[in-house]
Amino acid sequence: MHTTWLQKRGLYVAMTTLSTSAWTAHNVGLATAIGGTLYGRTALQPALQDIQNPEERDRIAADAWQRFGWMNLAAHGVFAATWFAGRAMLSGREVSGTARTLTVVKDGLMIASLATGLGSFIAGRILGKRTRSGNGASQVRSSGGIATNGESAQSTMALRRAAGGLGIVNLLANIAIMGVTTMLAMEGNRSALFAARSRFLR
Repeated sequence: MHTTWLQKRGLYVAMTTLSTSAWTAHNVGLATAIGGTLYGRTALQPALQDIQNPEERDRIAADAWQRFGWMNLAAHGVFAATWFAGRAMLSGREVSGTARTLTVVKDGLMIASLATGLGSFIAGRILGKRTRSGNGASQVRSSGGIATNGESAQSTMALRRAAGGLGIVNLLANIAIMGVTTMLAMEGNRSALFAARSRFLR
């Protein structure tokens, strides 16, 4: 009996440690995706306008965004993996109706975040290649809409708008995910059973 209690205690400690680590990783992933995108849009991009040479401006922007792109992609993978792994551990019977609704909403937001995050990453990689070939957005704009190497200026600008649009939708989805996560945590405080199980639902 004593051994059984110790085993249960050890299992509880192990699961608590695992769930805390997963919750932390989930939040760090979200913070990275949201914070990095906000920094790039509100600080980096405006600051780059001080660079007069359009080729240099495009090169620095492409390099910075592509470096962040890999980190952002990894962050999406982390917070999505921890969510869906924890989600699979719950049957649904232990949560309230409100929590079930929030869970479904978060599922949808997760899918939207992953889709737009991947789309933005791919668009950014293509823009980076165009920048290296002399057809970056600033270069095309400064040359009066003339592109080289057989690439159209219109397609470059359309690609930049698409990347920007996907980035905004992705940012909004991630902010919404953070909000729903907070609501789920608050909902967990109202139910002892859900509070115990919701450690896995982050």
